[in-house]
Amino acid sequence: MDWLNGMNDVLEFIEDNLSQPIQYESLSKIVGCSVYEFSRIFSFMAGMPVSEYIRRRRLSQAVFDIQNGSEKIIDIAFKYGYESPTAFTRAFKELHGTTPMSARRLGVVLKTYPPISFVLTIKGVEQMKFRIEKRECFQIMGLSGYESRECPPGDSLSPLWRKFMDNYNEILWNNGESFYTAPFWQVAAYQYESQNGLTKAIIGAEFKDKNPAGLTVETIPAAEWVVFTINSRTGFDNVDKAYTRIFTEWFPQSQYSRDTSVPLLEVFPGGNADSPDYEWEIWVPVKRR
Repeated sequence: MDWLNGMNDVLEFIEDNLSQPIQYESLSKIVGCSVYEFSRIFSFMAGMPVSEYIRRRRLSQAVFDIQNGSEKIIDIAFKYGYESPTAFTRAFKELHGTTPMSARRLGVVLKTYPPISFVLTIKGVEQMKFRIEKRECFQIMGLSGYESRECPPGDSLSPLWRKFMDNYNEILWNNGESFYTAPFWQVAAYQYESQNGLTKAIIGAEFKDKNPAGLTVETIPAAEWVVFTINSRTGFDNVDKAYTRIFTEWFPQSQYSRDTSVPLLEVFPGGNADSPDYEWEIWVPVKRR
């Protein structure tokens, strides 16, 4: 599909619905991918998460409502999705450096973040390593939960990955017997479920017949996959760039389209994931056009 037009359609949808609840599922469907994939691509292209872009646009429009209208502050707060005047005032002051009430005064310096638009020039200078594979259905066992695409401050891992690594020995071993070993798989768009902008994910490895308590076993359907080998650290900036190149460069010139009936996978071998020489994989289920 035309990803540039699709992403600009997303921006138009956001602009038309600033005073309405915006579901990330609705945005991802515009461009034909999962919430997880969409969030990564938007973040790379816009330089900020979609949640931050929506927040800035709403608070920018709130300034004009405050200055040009007679609406009560509480009504403007509810209009842009804030549950209380206190929450609205806190967010407004964080962005504009002043309170909503003071924004009605003349001479107060405020900020605005105009709507953005996407313009891409794709040169294809960097190579993309990929292979096509077919696999029968298989199972992955691991921890499951709702995953954010952002790490908490001061941590290089998302909450689900942090839980997995902190409990590695307890999860993987029992009386000296290994339940599974690397490579570790992340089912990154598990059944396309999402909750408050988070995507349900599973982190684990291929199932080996035994299932410790507290772990989830997920069956991955038989599918054809395009497997991209990514040579980079696994930090969020590098991951976002990888997804953006896959969907905006590789898919448009290939004979494949994304098979949205099968979840996306990421595969991480052992080794130092912080090394610039580290290689990991993105498995995208595809179907021939």
